[in-house]
Amino acid sequence: MHADFAVLLDSWDLALHADGYSPRTRTSYRKAMTLLAVWLAEHHPDTGPEDVTRDLIRAWIVELRERTSSGTARSYFPGVRKFYRWAIEEGEADTDPTEGIRTPPPNDPRTPILTVEQIRALLAGCDARTFLGRRDAAIIYVFVDGGLRLAEVAGLALNGVDTRERMLFVEGKGTNRSGPRRRAAPLGVKAARALDRYLRERRKHPYAELPQLWLGDRGRATLGSDGVKRMLVRRAEQCGFHLHPHMLRHTWASAFREAGGNEGDLMVLGGWRNRQMLDRYGKVAAASRAQEAYKRLAFGDRI
Repeated sequence: MHADFAVLLDSWDLALHADGYSPRTRTSYRKAMTLLAVWLAEHHPDTGPEDVTRDLIRAWIVELRERTSSGTARSYFPGVRKFYRWAIEEGEADTDPTEGIRTPPPNDPRTPILTVEQIRALLAGCDARTFLGRRDAAIIYVFVDGGLRLAEVAGLALNGVDTRERMLFVEGKGTNRSGPRRRAAPLGVKAARALDRYLRERRKHPYAELPQLWLGDRGRATLGSDGVKRMLVRRAEQCGFHLHPHMLRHTWASAFREAGGNEGDLMVLGGWRNRQMLDRYGKVAAASRAQEAYKRLAFGDRI
């Protein structure tokens, strides 16, 4: 890349660090600017930070969308915009080439949802007589009954579980500046019973005194996000279908709406702060509901 980009990226990263941005955000922002700088070096040699124009930014976005996806372009563009706003404040640039460019639109994801039969198959594969069977059944119930994200499930603490009140206390997504978002996630009776069974078996574990809710096997003290994901994938493969953990959250949201739950309650329970994600979650469920409704009202069947 152009030498000026290399110098400014280090200074910018230091500024982001000082402003309290998380390591993950800083890594994402820096990756976006690095990709842009490398692309400029390949297609427009000798183009430094001050030479970048709006047309060059747009050309880079177009290539990103064609080579990867609209979602990738959407995730990288804020980093480029942030860099140039910082560069102007620091006197390293006179104009912002991202000004007037809209953030690329999101993809229209169609994450599938699981059927009741598939979820029952997952649970049927968990032997209730063993520690692993009870633990994995409890994890599956927490996903489908609590609507939690993968990181939220993996991050549950022992003192955040109240089986008597059928409640989980969750630390959700947040930032270094605002902190984690905390919320209470209610559970049904079957989910609470699955957790109770696991907790009774958990008392016999060598690492039972640890604060983390999910304990490991084969000498492992705890079960993290990767372990939870691998468990779900493995059990789904044994049942003959593909599963990604986020499909369980989609399934939960769809089932809540199908049962008559309103959107406002769903936003609170799911830990969303705006309708954008809620709308995206609802598309698959809406299509499914429309198809089922038409099967009941099919015009051809009334001829």
